[in-house]
Amino acid sequence: MQKLKPLIVLGLLLATISASVSSGPAAARNPQPKGSEPIGTALWPSVAAQLAKNIAGASLTHKYSWVWAYLDPAYRRAVSESRWHKCQSRNPAAPRTVTVTKVDVASATELAVGLPLLGKRNVQQIELRVQFKTPAAPGPQYAILYSFWLKQGKSWTAVWLSDEYKAYKAGNCYLTPQGPPLY
Repeated sequence: MQKLKPLIVLGLLLATISASVSSGPAAARNPQPKGSEPIGTALWPSVAAQLAKNIAGASLTHKYSWVWAYLDPAYRRAVSESRWHKCQSRNPAAPRTVTVTKVDVASATELAVGLPLLGKRNVQQIELRVQFKTPAAPGPQYAILYSFWLKQGKSWTAVWLSDEYKAYKAGNCYLTPQGPPLY
């Protein structure tokens, strides 16, 4: 054990030096997103997270014009707003019998994706945890909602991934494989 002691001390010293170099002043000046950022840290996309909560609130209360306003202009030009509104009305995220009690950000992840009309971009995927009550089940219920946000310059806009865009562009309604989330 006495022979191992210097090696253990040396290993701990190297680990401490490595940690201080990677988290030193240079790292603080030039932060790089790692993909899934802890909520509240400097790298966490708080603006996109708040926008995701806003858009979820509008969608869950059937304020579809507000949701449309968050959408990237390229998508708004490519897909008919009236058609999209019909799809939202036919397949609402939450039926009128559901009462949403809380919306929290569960995680934020930076993803590199190929976006229709916009090409390959890094987007923020914001995962929301929605707590709700429904007459169909006792006690609180939970659902997960996702939205995707693109930062261009100083502004953030919501974007659709390929499957969703293709459905709307073809004149169809988009439904996730699981169906509407709050049923």
